[in-house]
Amino acid sequence: MKSFVSAAVLTALGCFSVASFAAATDDLSRFLKNVTSAQGSFEQKVFTREGENKDAAGTGDFAFLRPGKFKWHYNAPFEELIVTDGKTLWLYDTELAQVTQKQLSGAIPASPASLLFGAQDFRKDFNVENLASKDGLDWLKATPKDDSNAFSEVRIGFKNGLPQEMTLKDNFGQETRLSFENFKTNVKLQASDFVFKIPKGVEVLKDSSSF
Repeated sequence: MKSFVSAAVLTALGCFSVASFAAATDDLSRFLKNVTSAQGSFEQKVFTREGENKDAAGTGDFAFLRPGKFKWHYNAPFEELIVTDGKTLWLYDTELAQVTQKQLSGAIPASPASLLFGAQDFRKDFNVENLASKDGLDWLKATPKDDSNAFSEVRIGFKNGLPQEMTLKDNFGQETRLSFENFKTNVKLQASDFVFKIPKGVEVLKDSSSF
């Protein structure tokens, strides 16, 4: 699955600016505190050591409602859906007509999703530092405190207080770049929007491993 929960980052530092170093972590804190719901669209590109992996590219839309509810929907090149109501996580592959269902033991686990869609105590799971501004964005870098995490590094670029880009680097050197568009904040969403209704005829696989 081309999910950003299983993807990963590498960005070069830009020119140093004292002012820019104070911005991105503050932007993230305000975003987590003031934005209780949002929706928008995204574009994904994946790079390996050999270059861009065009087969892993994709576009789609997302939505989240705090605490702990989010939806990540790929509509191209193949339709896939990741959705959680905060208690159960569903991963739906329409091509295989198969959904994997997984119980969550508590909060969203330490992942790129938890940085943007989770609670405000992101520093509990991540070491976070400001980077220099680059390409008109204020950047931060987050590294998970748990060495067993699938990601070695996450970088988020903010503009006008909203995340515009996110890059993720996994432990195999693969880099996933996400660009966000049509970002609408504090939109009216219901908890029921994040409960997956299993289509008739779809195979259900239950994953008993814990997050």
